Amino acid sequence: MADVVVGKDKCGEQRLVSLPLSRIRVIMKSSPEVSSINQEALVLTAKATELFVQYLATYSYRHGSGKEKKALTYSDLSNTAEESETFQFLAGAKVFHDLAQEDLLCFV
Repeated sequence: MADVVVGKDKCGEQRLVSLPLSRIRVIMKSSPEVSSINQEALVLTAKATELFVQYLATYSYRHGSGKEKKALTYSDLSNTAEESETFQFLAGAKVFHDLAQEDLLCFV
């Protein structure tokens, strides 16, 4: 596995990914087909998830109306899911309906 450093944890140690691996393990184990999870598979899934979320956020920000306000809004993400062929599999996803906040992320 490549020695890529993404960030540092609370103790100042270097981390390969930013997402909490314990949470990702719980989500992966929630599938009945999964009995055990290799550490490398866990880290790769976390990294792939981070890259996907980063791409979704960047695409939504660049193509959304929040760019004028320097903010990524719920409507930007929702419109991306509805209009972009790449992200259409997210259209109607429960996560978009459950989010109550209008402004999710602010870019300063």
